[in-house]
Amino acid sequence: MSHRFRAAAVAGCTALLCAATTLGASAAAADGSDSFSVDPTYGQVGQTVTLTAQGTTTFPTDGTAAVTFNQDIPATAVDPVSATQMTVVVPDGATTGPVDIVAADTTYAGPTFTLQQPTSWTASLTPAVVTYGHKSMVSAALSTASTISGPVVGAPATLQHRATATGAWHAVAGAADKTTSANGRVRWTVKPTRNEQYRVEFGATPAYAGSTSTPLALAVRPLIKVHKIDTAPAGTPTHITGRIFPKHLGPLYLEKRVASGWHGVEKTSARHGRFDFTVSPEAYSVVHYRITRHADAGHAVGISRPLNIEVVNRLLHYGDQGADVRTLQSRLRALHYDVGPKTSYYGWDMVHAVTAFEKVQGFHRDGVAATKVWRALAHPKRVHLRHARSDGFEVEVNLTKQILTIAKNGKVWRILDTSTGGGYSYTGSNGQPAVAITPTGHFSVQYKQTGWQKSKLGELYYPSYFTNTGFAIHGEGDTNAGSNVPSYPASHGCVRITNSSVLRYFYKVFTVGTPVWVFRQT
Repeated sequence: MSHRFRAAAVAGCTALLCAATTLGASAAAADGSDSFSVDPTYGQVGQTVTLTAQGTTTFPTDGTAAVTFNQDIPATAVDPVSATQMTVVVPDGATTGPVDIVAADTTYAGPTFTLQQPTSWTASLTPAVVTYGHKSMVSAALSTASTISGPVVGAPATLQHRATATGAWHAVAGAADKTTSANGRVRWTVKPTRNEQYRVEFGATPAYAGSTSTPLALAVRPLIKVHKIDTAPAGTPTHITGRIFPKHLGPLYLEKRVASGWHGVEKTSARHGRFDFTVSPEAYSVVHYRITRHADAGHAVGISRPLNIEVVNRLLHYGDQGADVRTLQSRLRALHYDVGPKTSYYGWDMVHAVTAFEKVQGFHRDGVAATKVWRALAHPKRVHLRHARSDGFEVEVNLTKQILTIAKNGKVWRILDTSTGGGYSYTGSNGQPAVAITPTGHFSVQYKQTGWQKSKLGELYYPSYFTNTGFAIHGEGDTNAGSNVPSYPASHGCVRITNSSVLRYFYKVFTVGTPVWVFRQT
């Protein structure tokens, strides 16, 4: 066995060790390496480490062996497991240096044990309250816990989370482990769907101890979106609708602002994330509503933006303008009536849209939005297709209701005001007596003509012929007047719609081959 001496081994020895080491030799493995290994090779005071003999080295098992850290600090809790292994506890006062085993007159030389410096951390969550779908930033920093503090660089860090204060901690899915930067910092962006607690676990390095931050609580508010309503007619049921995220949260509460506070009005549950409240404000004023959802373990309280509704009680007719016209148009458009371009002006498109709505509801047909119309908009009668097909466009003409319905992919897409055969007698283009009747049955667009087309019975605007005997869908009369479609049957047999509607649908809907069903409602 080769020998090597550690001069410093005697200088700092205790009374217990001096007798054994004053004349002792330092033993190494036969190949000149350390005579035993230390696992781990770094740690903190109070940590248990395992010493394992290398090569042919053996340890005393009678409890006479002593262990020192950095030559002069005796280990505590020395436990000889076997002739080739023992465990010890890193003592108070230990510093970075070699580990030795002292037994009788021999000192067994081991490798260097690095005493890790303690660390401290800081952590923050910004913001600590987020709305569903929004992000927050988890930031943390690791530094040395000494009189001269400095950043710890290159320490591994893991972001962990849990749903409740008593739950288990787990690594955040998708949040990759990081190492501290030059200023000792790490950060992650999180996008939670419910209330969470986060913490940062800093792993140990040979030079520095690890640390774990205390929990940081992040609250998640549900996202409540309310569909905008600018105006509502007084005394008329008005629907306040919208969506909440995440879905399946409830119950939801409708609140109304009264004086300086909010008061509950109605309670409901969201179905598939959608809600629908019905209100009927009475007096002319501006009323303020909001939707709330109470806090629970999973989410913080949710509050929508206030919905400010101007309550109006105006009878609307041709020539009127204002926010209530826009509200009326929006509601009719949602019910698939042909209202033309977006506007706040009650023009001919609106007159005919209201007329078509009145026809479907069974009201007097005057194109005026009176109280009866406003009220019916809350719970209207609907148009149902008689001959729906799964794809493409088709046209249905209801002679009883005097409406033309355009279906798209089997669903009602547009409802138009129309005037069909008036049932009166007249002299046909062939000079023979005829009756103004629109034929019923299943047809399709046969051919089309652009612009004004003159016939013996009058002029047709952009006609789309659905029979080979001259029956067509077309406009007629002054293109600027807009009143060329009376609210009753008045044509020679063709299906008359407004000139503006003709231009909206002539090229893409009334194409050759488009099915046309004409029927009387039974």
